[in-house]
Amino acid sequence: MNLSELAKFVDPTGKCANPRMINALAAFCGVSLAGADDILAGQALAAERIGQGTVPAEMMQAVQDITGCSVFVARDAGKVTGLTAFFLLRPEGMRAFVEGRFDTINVNLDYVCRPREAPAGGYAWGFVASNDRAAGRVVKASITIRETLFWALPGFTKAATDDGARLIYGSLGFVPVEGDPSLARYFPRNAPFEGLMLPQASSAAA
Repeated sequence: MNLSELAKFVDPTGKCANPRMINALAAFCGVSLAGADDILAGQALAAERIGQGTVPAEMMQAVQDITGCSVFVARDAGKVTGLTAFFLLRPEGMRAFVEGRFDTINVNLDYVCRPREAPAGGYAWGFVASNDRAAGRVVKASITIRETLFWALPGFTKAATDDGARLIYGSLGFVPVEGDPSLARYFPRNAPFEGLMLPQASSAAA
């Protein structure tokens, strides 16, 4: 992706919690904000591909209702073929991660950052796709949004599959959390696009 095309989306603070900007960049990357039916379809896809431990559709919908910019889908011929989901956190939410008491499946909604609040970090539920084209779009959207709008924020995620772990610890730049082998984190960037300019991130985002 041409970085000059992304310049109009850059948040100078790297801590954007504005749904309008997040949704606009997601659309630019080829994914769209998920409605209720999309979330059901995306959750069904996740359950099929990942199995046990997927986030309930009701929880994704509850977070989407708060943020207005957390769950996005890729479509082919009108059918949901990919999903990516993430949300920003209030300071209490990040503290819960550090203290090992954040439930990533049944999220305490008080931890979720509200639109235009000052976020302290983020959590990525991750992404799922039924084909390579959809996978490329949801991964590209995830990386691009992070490196353009959330670049100054730390964050966490969990790998649900071996393929997911290879991507998280490779192209996406996460590192394992000591004492919790299921949890991964990334650290703030010094500037927008920093991760996009890394060779491995560029290939994953293509």
